[in-house]
Amino acid sequence: LILQEKDVRISKLRKDLASLPEQRTRLLKQMEAIKQKALAAKQEVAGIEKSIRDVEAAVETKRSYIGKMKTLQSNTRKNEEYQRCIQEVEKTEAAIDALETSELELMERLEAAKTDMEQKIRRVQDAQRELEETLARFDRTAETDKELLNQLNAERADLAAAVPEDSLGEYERMTRSKGVPVIVPMDEKGHCGGCHMVITDNARMKVLGGHETVYCDSCHRIPYRKRFQERRRDCHEIQIGRI
Repeated sequence: LILQEKDVRISKLRKDLASLPEQRTRLLKQMEAIKQKALAAKQEVAGIEKSIRDVEAAVETKRSYIGKMKTLQSNTRKNEEYQRCIQEVEKTEAAIDALETSELELMERLEAAKTDMEQKIRRVQDAQRELEETLARFDRTAETDKELLNQLNAERADLAAAVPEDSLGEYERMTRSKGVPVIVPMDEKGHCGGCHMVITDNARMKVLGGHETVYCDSCHRIPYRKRFQERRRDCHEIQIGRI
């Protein structure tokens, strides 16, 4: 049981270390998504600014056209041509009004887009700081966990050396196929701590006796009487304390 407790800790540490690269990759992807949103906001601002410049250029072109029409109007002596110039000026002025209205709408959109862009840029800056802090913490955790893992492996080797060879071989065979824990507590109602199925009466009595190895009929793990084992451990610790 003490060896198994060590193996449980080792297994958890290994899983934690193995999960760090995946966590790092996920954080980097999240960071990239945040950057892409800021980039999209910048592109939207740039697009609106270009649309405003295009409208302003169109207005200038139409005003230039009005100037030409007014010059032609002042120089013509034909009534029909004079009236055509007036109509062209009025039509172009109406078009300019529509363009200026759209320009005002674009400027309102630009204001909102700039606010959104600034927020997203700040979010990128904040997320970058958080990312750097988290990655640094991952590095520190990995270093600490590796040191602890080496220590636990050394302690585990000492514990394994004290276990009878046949028992150790059986235990390690089971852990390879099932993972830890393979030695599991049995509750007061006779449920296996591994599969939670009820252990047969015969097997239960043997577990309660505590004098032989019993296998669960359902999951083939080794159940033990938890209270009995804890009492034995407490007594063992008391004896060690007295020694």
